[in-house]
Amino acid sequence: MKFRRLISLLIIAAILIAFFTNPKEVDFNRFIQPAAGRASSPPLVEYESKLIYSNATVTYFNPVSEQGKRVAAASKEKYIGLFGRFWRVNN
Repeated sequence: MKFRRLISLLIIAAILIAFFTNPKEVDFNRFIQPAAGRASSPPLVEYESKLIYSNATVTYFNPVSEQGKRVAAASKEKYIGLFGRFWRVNN
């Protein structure tokens, strides 16, 4: 009985900590700023905040001129924000 109560309290504590330390969009923009500064054009950032975590997708565009036409090669990076930090998610 004590073991179940302890585990339940630890799960509730982890959820509360995640809720109060959920990173905001401003935090993500500060986190991604060094990588965005190296890009030739500004990246497109899609940010979605959930109750206890956040999702962010960054799309980098590299404009290229091919046969007189402008073409943009794109690459995407996905991040998850939890406990006040951001981690890159590999697909």
